[in-house]
Amino acid sequence: MENHKGMMKAFLYENLRDLMVRNVFEKITIKQICDQTGVIRATFYNYFEDKYDCLNAIVYHDLAEDIIKNISTITMQQAVENSLRAIDSNREFYRRAYNVTGQNSFEEMVHRNVTLVVKTYLEKYRTPGFLPKFSNDMIAGYYGQCVAYQYKVYVFQKDIPSDPKEYASMIIELMNHTPTDFFSK
Repeated sequence: MENHKGMMKAFLYENLRDLMVRNVFEKITIKQICDQTGVIRATFYNYFEDKYDCLNAIVYHDLAEDIIKNISTITMQQAVENSLRAIDSNREFYRRAYNVTGQNSFEEMVHRNVTLVVKTYLEKYRTPGFLPKFSNDMIAGYYGQCVAYQYKVYVFQKDIPSDPKEYASMIIELMNHTPTDFFSK
C-alpha cells in the first residue's frame, strides 16, 4: 500500500513536470494535473497542498531524495554529479521552472533542497569541534546557496562544461577554497 502511495505521488509530480515543458506554470491548474494523471482533485490534495508543493516534490526527488537515502555510500561530489545529471536530463523543465518567481520561487525550492542535502552531510560527517561558532544550519545555508547558484548556471550553461562529472568536480573544487585563496598576497 505504501508503495502505491509513493507511485501515485510520483505520477502526479511527473505529470506536472510534463505539463510545465509545454505550458507556463502559472497557467497550469490542479485540474489539468489530475486530468493528465487520470485522478480526481481529492487525490491530488491527498498528496500535495497546492501545485507549488507538487513542484517542490520534483525538486526534492531530483536533487535530494536519493542522496539523503544513500548518504552513507555517496560522496558530496557524487551527490552534486547526480543532481547535475537529473538537471541535464530535464533541462527544458528546469529552464521553464526558473521562471516561477515570487513567494514560492523555484530558485528558493532548489536552495532549500540543496541546503537539506548539505545539512544531512554535516549531521553525519562534520568534524567534531571544527569552527563550533557556526551551526550546521548556517553552514548548510551558505553552501546550499552556493551550490544552488551553480545548478542554475548549469541549467542555462553560460561558459561552463556540459559534462555533469566535470562540472561537479569544479563545484567541489570551489567549495574547497575560500575567496582569499584567489587573491594575491
